Amino acid sequence: MNTKKIQLLPPVPMPTSDNASSSSVFSRVQVLISAYGPAIFIIGAIIGTGSVSSLVWAGAEYGMSLLWALLLSCIFFWVLISSVSRLTFASGETFVGLAKKHFGKAGAAYIVLAVVISQFASNIGVLGIVSEAFASWLELNTLTVSIFWSGLIFLLIAFGKYATFERVLIFFVTLLGLSFIVNMFLAHPSAENIVLGLVPSIPPGGAVVAAAMVGTTLAASVVVMRSYVVYDKGWTLKDLKHAERDSRLSGVMIFVVSAIIMACAAATLHVEGLHIENAMDMAYTLAPLMGRFAATLFVIGIVSAGVSSAFTNALVSTWSVTDFFDLSRNPQTLHFRLIAFPFCAAGIVAALIGGKPVLLQIMSLALQAIFLPLLVVFLLILANKKSVVGKYRSTRLINSLTVITLLFSLFMAYQAFVGLSDLIKTNY
Repeated sequence: MNTKKIQLLPPVPMPTSDNASSSSVFSRVQVLISAYGPAIFIIGAIIGTGSVSSLVWAGAEYGMSLLWALLLSCIFFWVLISSVSRLTFASGETFVGLAKKHFGKAGAAYIVLAVVISQFASNIGVLGIVSEAFASWLELNTLTVSIFWSGLIFLLIAFGKYATFERVLIFFVTLLGLSFIVNMFLAHPSAENIVLGLVPSIPPGGAVVAAAMVGTTLAASVVVMRSYVVYDKGWTLKDLKHAERDSRLSGVMIFVVSAIIMACAAATLHVEGLHIENAMDMAYTLAPLMGRFAATLFVIGIVSAGVSSAFTNALVSTWSVTDFFDLSRNPQTLHFRLIAFPFCAAGIVAALIGGKPVLLQIMSLALQAIFLPLLVVFLLILANKKSVVGKYRSTRLINSLTVITLLFSLFMAYQAFVGLSDLIKTNY
């Protein structure tokens, strides 16, 4: 097993009262962001084109009636990433490596295939939406644009230029997020509908959308990614309490931002009786705030979020494959670049087959929900195996919550299967 750590996320000193008091405000913010790097990494991966698409679709079609599914998925998200963090710290190994050692190649292969299939499908939708929005905005050929964005993702991975580019992406995605926040107050979503949305129910035709929302948060790729990120960050058992805070922060932020996006769509598209036919339809959710500039702001934000999430999709897939075959996870190596290439090239599929990228994105997210239950079982077993974690086995509370997560994942996997079957029959 190749256990050499590739410091893609270099460790930084945790903020203390001494250095905080002597540093500038900017330095404090820098240290804070670095200290919570894994949370920011996961938030950036989840709050991307896929989540925006599923949340806007959910809000447009069903108002706030699926808010309960979002809330539960964020709670169970916290349970899973807390558990896999503890497992990674206690064992000193990644989740894929542990699965290979304790469940054999078949068990590890299931996890890797779950990541590879779902993330390849996700990148078809993610980069398809980015390309469609960008091409519509500038009146360009969609295939040409998709080749450009797919090529850019590959270059970012192949030549390790993402660190600088990421700062620009964070700025624009933050701009989009803030716009949704302000827009929510301008659009005045119904408080009663928000409260009613916390009552579990699945409206007719809403199964696949509910599964898609869960799939973007509760996904095999998220669990696997968390293991790699905290491993490469250099965190150990002494960082366990900080990792718990990091996990809670990411869960809370994902719910808040996601709920706001859904509320914006519910207060605009749903109220007006409008439906999502293409990527630019989603820009309407920003109309109360930005008016005719809504399309421009949406394209900037969706491209930024799309490139960021497509990058992490390709990255976690390549990490998983290289880890399975005991290869170096150094992005500068030839094998790493060759493995990453098809996940980047997935971006041209939607343009080639003429599919609807928003619909393809929803379907790919629902697919992720189908893979999750068995992965939760693997995590539950490993997190309680004394030969793996020693005295750091999961607490009774975490175990109980993980079992509930498993039951929820089974329910959503069934909803995803039924919803995908109906969607395929209707559209294909």
